[in-house]
Amino acid sequence: MRALFLDFYFRSTFFILCSLATNDITRSSGGGGAKIVQPPKPSILKQGCPSDLLHSRALRSIQLACRTHPATVISAFEGIQEGLQNCANRLRFQQWDCSEAGNIMHDPPLLRQGFRESSLIWALSSASAAWGVATACAQGWIDDCACNNHMGQNEYEFGGCTHGVQHGITASRKLLTKVGAVNSLLRKVEKHNLKAGRLAIKKTLISSCKCHGVSGSCQQKTCWKRTATLEHITDYLVEKYARAKLYTDDSVVKTTDLIYLEASPDVCKAKSVAGRVCAWRNETHTQGDCDRLCCGNGFSIRHEVVRVKCDCEFVWCCNLVCKDCIQHRWISTCNGTPPKSLIFK
Repeated sequence: MRALFLDFYFRSTFFILCSLATNDITRSSGGGGAKIVQPPKPSILKQGCPSDLLHSRALRSIQLACRTHPATVISAFEGIQEGLQNCANRLRFQQWDCSEAGNIMHDPPLLRQGFRESSLIWALSSASAAWGVATACAQGWIDDCACNNHMGQNEYEFGGCTHGVQHGITASRKLLTKVGAVNSLLRKVEKHNLKAGRLAIKKTLISSCKCHGVSGSCQQKTCWKRTATLEHITDYLVEKYARAKLYTDDSVVKTTDLIYLEASPDVCKAKSVAGRVCAWRNETHTQGDCDRLCCGNGFSIRHEVVRVKCDCEFVWCCNLVCKDCIQHRWISTCNGTPPKSLIFK
């Protein structure tokens, strides 16, 4: 038996369990090869939709799905939350840092505009919802997408679960695409970017294979597709966001492109940057540009001493042993008194 210990800072126990389940493998005593151990369904998927989703005014499809397939809605919602957190981490030293985008299921103000930033949130929400549902499917936590083959045998005995990926993409489309005629440019742009997000899942799929045969020989091989990490999918879409294209009625764009309708507002005029972390450095690394991010208002620097885990190593069988180290770091913050929502953590 082997175990891999992952130290992810996920937003909820739900995705911690997803990660551990993906990486925990045990050997079956019957010689049938590796068999993935599925954890029990997280309690968050058993409780039904919270009231804000059950009575959502943003998307009628969310209300309906909360009554018929609540675990699917919650899996998609948690995926979107995790995707937004990844986006905020990825863009934390850009002028627009994704930190106040809002969840698409709550109809945030940003998505009532056709900005370049809106295109990223549409696409990332669509991709993250698909990832969340596909991940839950792969653990066997959603009843209507269990990974069984045509003979009714659990595919985990033989390989991975490709079916869950397509189920996640389909669920994302049904949950987040508004019904009715697309009669405005904004709706066209929204629909296009949602589709671009679902395509990002397909473009970043990872192939996995497992050999079957005597003593591990590869006389037969089972292969399947699985989703990439959400961090990788976020990076893929952030790169698309950087190359997003202005859309008009006669524009010719690829289905994988992100598109927008109007120029983004000036961040320095749109909101206060006071209190924002604009740069940090330690003994070996530095990130950020305070002159640009603080909009000319100046910044302050504070020194911190923190304890971190270092020199970690696995000790047989299943223990991760680390030393406690002291690290110095310097945090630069834009001048002024910040609203709490603008503080980077």
